[in-house]
Amino acid sequence: MNHYLKNNGLQMRIGKLFFLSVSLLVVSCSKQEKLQRPNVLWLVVEDMSPYLSFYGNGHTHTPTLDSLAKKSIIFDKAYANGAQCSPARSTLISGIYAPMLATDWHRERRPVPKEFYYPIYLKRAGYYTSNNSKTDYNDSNRPKNLWDASKKGATYLNRSDRTQPFFSVFNYNGTHTKRIATRDTVDRNPRTIHPDSIDLPAYLPDLPEIRDDIAWHYDSVSKMDGWVKRRLRELKNSGELENTIIFFYSDHGGCLPRAKAFVYEVGTQVPLLVHFPDKFKHLAGVKTVGHDNRLVGFVDFAPTIFNLLDIEIPDFMMGQPFLGKNLPEPKKELFMYRANQERNFIPSRALTDGKYRLIWNFNTAYPNGTRQSYQWQMPSYQAWDMAYLEGGTDSLQSVFWKPMQPFEFYDTENDPYEVKNLIDAPEHQEKIGRMKANLLHFMKSKRDLGLYPWSMRRKEDSIPFYNYARNTDQDVAAVIDAAALASTATQIDLPKLVELMENGDAALRYWGVLGILQLFQHGRLPQPPIVEITSIFKNSDEEIESRLLAAELLVKHNNDQDALNYILLEVKNNHFTAFSVLQNLGNKAKPIEKELLLLEDHPKLNQFYIRSALINTGYYGYQGLFPKKGENVGYQKTKS
Repeated sequence: MNHYLKNNGLQMRIGKLFFLSVSLLVVSCSKQEKLQRPNVLWLVVEDMSPYLSFYGNGHTHTPTLDSLAKKSIIFDKAYANGAQCSPARSTLISGIYAPMLATDWHRERRPVPKEFYYPIYLKRAGYYTSNNSKTDYNDSNRPKNLWDASKKGATYLNRSDRTQPFFSVFNYNGTHTKRIATRDTVDRNPRTIHPDSIDLPAYLPDLPEIRDDIAWHYDSVSKMDGWVKRRLRELKNSGELENTIIFFYSDHGGCLPRAKAFVYEVGTQVPLLVHFPDKFKHLAGVKTVGHDNRLVGFVDFAPTIFNLLDIEIPDFMMGQPFLGKNLPEPKKELFMYRANQERNFIPSRALTDGKYRLIWNFNTAYPNGTRQSYQWQMPSYQAWDMAYLEGGTDSLQSVFWKPMQPFEFYDTENDPYEVKNLIDAPEHQEKIGRMKANLLHFMKSKRDLGLYPWSMRRKEDSIPFYNYARNTDQDVAAVIDAAALASTATQIDLPKLVELMENGDAALRYWGVLGILQLFQHGRLPQPPIVEITSIFKNSDEEIESRLLAAELLVKHNNDQDALNYILLEVKNNHFTAFSVLQNLGNKAKPIEKELLLLEDHPKLNQFYIRSALINTGYYGYQGLFPKKGENVGYQKTKS
């Protein structure tokens, strides 16, 4: 009995020791498994084209990034799909093109489906997620606790379990346009780059303010390098440098005039570096050092992260991975978009194949240089605008201030600033036709909602417009076709435009009116269909945006006073797009100068557009756009 008990006790102790050993092994393996999963660090700067030495810029000084680039993949053809912050970030956070979510209208937040956020899936996969700290996803119903931490000071260093892999985003805003949107160039110091040393693209006149803005922006790029250095040092000191895949990129292009917010190369191309530590180079799926010329867009970032981390890519995402296992064929074309310049709805779409870029402008009644209150605080925009009004720009530098053409086509390899529009070049017609067809097909197949006007996107609803359009079977393709017709119509197409104006769909009626306005604005329709236009204008049940466009046409055609008074009424009502129509009347708004003056200093109205309209009528000189206290802003001779 005693012998049995003794042996049994020994066996029990052996069993306990075995169980403990197995438990420790399991815990050890679990920790080892966590350690074998790579961390991901995103270093994101704002409003910066590839103004870096390894992209060919000789003005900025970025030794930290230069050193990192020598050990990284340098993507030569990386693009923000959207040319402004909030639409670009909407695409980043969702893996969906912002127009397909109706979140392409900059700083007009909309509800989106709550599962369309990549951090949700990273957290489910066991990653600690932090965002420091910009969000700006253009959404109005963001899920609570989307990130483990999202605020100033959020960092992977704060995770409680230091063995937990992390995905951390850090944003730097020192390169943002706000640094340049100072209205004048005084007190800009210290400087490292002299304005006289920089190169100017041919589409910009050589003016001191333009040189100053660009040099001041380049200074910010050099200063940004110190931020990168601090972040990398912090990563190294944490012991995680060799466990972390590092992305460095900008949220879109900038800050030249005609860059940020425009779908040109300088507005959409971004720097992108990806660095793999030695232990995770095998995950890359491509060569991990050197230049990579594949087309890469923001829509591809989330799928790429999921592919690298072995997380299943959700079906709703529209991009494709460019790193990791089982990579698809590289993209042949990349899609980009722009909806608005603040209050001005001037949607554009673009395709690039890496060499050629096609741009389709859907509202050619207005110029690209339609004023807006934020970017016009850049002294360079004001100087360029004033030079044009005073006749100080050549034909190329004046294009920006004239109503757009529907199509632009550039060889961006040989013409990176896109100054030579090849749209009529005989040798390119086959490619242009193919890219036009590809662009329309892409927009229809992905259900591009970005051609619905501002008020027709049901912002007031809690249901995302993405869902509404599907649940109610909206004919999105018909809206795209209507916009395409409106932007390219000739006088022969007038019956089709009138037919659109009589359609039961408000969005089609809008494009019918805008198509006729575009024809008239370009001098291709001396006698518009006044009866049909007046019917739209006088119909109180019609959407306000269509009534405003009809009123604009009536004022421009025959100085219709009732139409002008209606535009003034909607300005007084603070209707969002009425200010755009007012500004684009030019000197046709002169009969309501006195009424506009009475609206000055009204606390709820956007004074910029009122002052802009008064400059257009000749009441104010240009300094009236941003008047200084006590300054005389009376009439100065300008060309309307």
